[in-house]
Amino acid sequence: MEAWDVVILGDGPAALSAAAQASKDGASVLIMSSTGLGDAGAEALDGIACHIQEESNRGHREDTIKGGAFLSDQDIVAAHTTKALRIVDLLERRGVNFRRDAKGIVKGHYASGHSKPRLCNAGDATTREIQQVLEEQCMKHGVTRRGDQVPLELIHTDYSVNGLIAVDMLNGRILSIQCKALIIADGGFEGAFTNGSTSLGMDLAYRAGAPLRNMEFIAEAPLGIVGTNLVISQSILSDGATLHTPSGTALETTSSTPTSEICSKMHEAGTTVLDARNLGENADWWTVLFDNIKQRTSIDMHRQTIEVAPVPTHTIGGLPTDEHGRVVMQSWARWFTGLYAAGSASSSGLHGADVLEGNRLLESLAVGEAAGTHAAEWIEKRKFTAASKLEDANGLAEAELSMLGGESEGPVQRLNPVLTGLREVLIGLNTPASTAVDYDNASTMLEQLSIKAEQLYCDQTSLIANQNLLEILRTQAAIRMAQAYVKSASLRTESRGLHQRSDYPESNDEQLHHNLIFSNGTHGTLALRKGPSGNWILSPTAAV
Repeated sequence: MEAWDVVILGDGPAALSAAAQASKDGASVLIMSSTGLGDAGAEALDGIACHIQEESNRGHREDTIKGGAFLSDQDIVAAHTTKALRIVDLLERRGVNFRRDAKGIVKGHYASGHSKPRLCNAGDATTREIQQVLEEQCMKHGVTRRGDQVPLELIHTDYSVNGLIAVDMLNGRILSIQCKALIIADGGFEGAFTNGSTSLGMDLAYRAGAPLRNMEFIAEAPLGIVGTNLVISQSILSDGATLHTPSGTALETTSSTPTSEICSKMHEAGTTVLDARNLGENADWWTVLFDNIKQRTSIDMHRQTIEVAPVPTHTIGGLPTDEHGRVVMQSWARWFTGLYAAGSASSSGLHGADVLEGNRLLESLAVGEAAGTHAAEWIEKRKFTAASKLEDANGLAEAELSMLGGESEGPVQRLNPVLTGLREVLIGLNTPASTAVDYDNASTMLEQLSIKAEQLYCDQTSLIANQNLLEILRTQAAIRMAQAYVKSASLRTESRGLHQRSDYPESNDEQLHHNLIFSNGTHGTLALRKGPSGNWILSPTAAV
C-alpha cells in the first residue's frame, strides 16, 4: 500500500500550482491524471486578469462582483484579485513571455467584463507557457507525477480523508493509496455538453458525501470552431478580430462586452464568422494557432473567415471551498477534513453567477496555491489512518471490476447511445431561458439514462489501457453531474447571470445565496460571505 502526504487529481494549472506549493513546503506529493501527463485544460486559454496598470485591485474586484451578479463571496474576490499582481510577477520571472508595451512592461489588454485593460497573455502561447513553467516548478520541488491512473473511490471515516482506490492502467493493478490530504483539481463537467469527457474528481467527492455548489451556472466560450473541438482564445477580439454574420453584418460588441452577452448575440444571429484578417502587427502572436487551424480545417485565417459558435467550456459550480481551498459541508465552519479542491472542480466564490475573462486562470493559480499551502501545513500533525479500510475497499473494487464484460440481464447497453442522449438533454437546456417544465422533463430523462449507464457493457476485460472502462466511468460521472446541475437550476427560481429562466425572468434578492446539492437527494444553501472587514465591498442590494 502506498502512502503520500498529499495526493492531487489533475494535471492542469490548479493541480500543478497546488502540487508545487505543497511539495515546496515539505509534503510528499503525488499527482494523478486519468489521461497522459501534460493535459493543461482550458483555464489558461485567454490569459490572466490582473490590475497591472492600476494603483490597486479595487476596480478589478468591483468588476468581478458586478460581473458575477453579486453572487460572489466578496472576501474571496478581494483576496484573489489582490494576489493577481504577485502571481503575474512570479510567472514572468519563471519564464512566461507575456506581451509587453513599448517600455518593456507586461501589457494589460481590455477584456470581456473589465472596465480597464487587465488581461495579460502571450497570444496563442499562453496555455503552453503557463503549463511549462508550472511543470518545471513541480520538477524542481520533487513532485511525483503519474498518468493513466483512474480514481475509483474516496475512502473516508466520518468525512475525514483516509485515501483512495485507483486503477493503474499501465500495468492493470488496483491501487490502495493512503493520504492525509486529497486535492481535487481535474476540471469540471463541461465535457458532458460535448464529448462526455467529464473529470472524475468532483464525482468522487460527491459520491463520498461532499456537496456541489451553484451547479446551475454554465459558461460558454464564443469562439468554438464549428466542426472541430478547437476553441480560439477570446482575447483575439482585443487584437482586432471581429465577428460577423455571413452577409458581413458586424455583431455590435466591444473588447469589454461581457462574454455571456457576446454568446447571446451569436445565438440570436445564428451562423457567425470570425474575421482575423486585419490583426496587423498582432498577427504574429497567433501564428501557431493559425497554422494549427489550417492543418485541421484547410482554412487560412490570414486570408479567410471561419465559422464559430459558442461552446460550453467552464462550469462555475463545483465543490464548495473556502479561502484555503478546503471543501466545506453545510456551513462555512465545517469542512470535509483533508479534502481540498481547486480550478474548475471547485466553486471558490470568485465568479459568482458569471465569469470575467482572465479570472479563470487567476482562480486556478490562487486557489491551487492556497490549497497546497494549507494542506502542507495541516498534514504535519496528522497520521495515516484506516489501512484496513483501504484494503477492504481494494478487495471490493477487484471483485466488481473482475465482472467486466460479463453477462447481464436484458439487452446490452452501449456507450454511444447513452452519450448521445445525455448531450441531447443538456443541449436542450442550454437555451436562452428554461422553465420548470424543462427541468422536470430533463430530470426524468436523466434518471432513465442513469439506469442505462449502470448497465453499460465493457468490451475489454483487462485493466491495462482499458479506455472503454474509463469512458464508462466518465459517462456515469457526467450523468450524476448533469442531475446535480438540473436540480440546482430548478431550485434557483430567478434569472441571474448565466442562469436564465423564462418563467422567472427577474432576479430575486431573496435568493442571494449558494445552492448546495448532495448525492443522497437532499439540498441546502450556503450564505454569501462579505468582504475581509466584515462589510460588503459592494452591497448586493445595490444590484441593478
